[in-house]
Amino acid sequence: MKIAILETVVPTGHEVEYDRGLVQELLDTGHDPVFFVPQNYPFKADYGINVEYLKGGEAISYRKAGFIKKTVLSITRELRRRRWFSHAKDMAESKNYDLIVIPTATPRYLKALLGSRLCYSKVPVIVNMQVFSFEKKGRLEQFLALAKKLEKYPNVHITITSPNHALSNLPNVSYLDPPFYVPSLIKPKGPYDGHEPLIIGLYGFYRHDLNTRLLFKILATSSFTTPIKLIMQTVTNNAQDEKSCREIVEMYKDNPRFTFTSAYLSDATWQKALDDTDIIIAPYASMQYIYTYSAMCFNALGFEKPVIISPTVNPEVLKEYNVGISLDFDDEERLKKRIEKFINTFQEQYPNYLNEIHRAHERYSFKKVVQGMLNFAQKNTSP
Repeated sequence: MKIAILETVVPTGHEVEYDRGLVQELLDTGHDPVFFVPQNYPFKADYGINVEYLKGGEAISYRKAGFIKKTVLSITRELRRRRWFSHAKDMAESKNYDLIVIPTATPRYLKALLGSRLCYSKVPVIVNMQVFSFEKKGRLEQFLALAKKLEKYPNVHITITSPNHALSNLPNVSYLDPPFYVPSLIKPKGPYDGHEPLIIGLYGFYRHDLNTRLLFKILATSSFTTPIKLIMQTVTNNAQDEKSCREIVEMYKDNPRFTFTSAYLSDATWQKALDDTDIIIAPYASMQYIYTYSAMCFNALGFEKPVIISPTVNPEVLKEYNVGISLDFDDEERLKKRIEKFINTFQEQYPNYLNEIHRAHERYSFKKVVQGMLNFAQKNTSP
């Protein structure tokens, strides 16, 4: 099948890795993926496939923009998105594409879709709601209202990428289980071999989080029979997170268990950092991962690294697969004992974690993501 990947998000780490996995799976299964992107699109990777450029202006990022600037840029991006979508419809139809996939969407994309010609597309369109959560007030109601308006367009289908299949009985909405992100640019070192110290990693954009602070306190002061080393990436996305990050660095910069890196990791350097780690932590207190998925958690498991996570980070995964430990942060003493036990028995328990990661990978994969997308395309042919 000839498949248009309609990507208008200015890429950061996650979008790059998702698109990389999607493209590779499509190529591996004999399809012809082509990127549809705005003019002068700032690709962060060479995916090795053809690119078509959309009329309507360049892609917009408002990372670290202040409130006023962000508002202006948001309006501009909304108008441009409608133009990009309309041109994507015309190009896909004129060049005989079989499917259009919007890989990373939010309700704003659904709104833009309704304001563009793309909703009338003869080519099936999949709008993938990925790393978007309904925990904030009004978000679910907004999504349901937009999905309802799109019901009358039979060639448009919404997918939600999440292990939590919370919504049901929506005729134009279905779920895709999120994929594990596997090494693709490096040769992995292989399973944990019992070396010391045990390397624990906190990667991705640092965010202010009370769970993280409590976990660091315990990792800094607990008695472990196995030596540990914690590596934290100090890249931030806003002023509050930057202030919190500086405070963390100041607290632990002299602790020999802690290492901080300000490197902006991407592509092979990102993959090597994960590969060099033995355990990945994603202890976030945010409720958003009840509804969406933690990209950090699914990167870790794709690299076959057991995880330390909070109860709100994709609880469905640890409920079914013993791929690490979920911690209750309400009881500090109990938390300390569980972390000490996890670290001190890691070498002994590691083969069990690895077997469970392999078992989970049968469900959480780009193979299953692509199968879900193609099932819709095969059911919806042009009239």
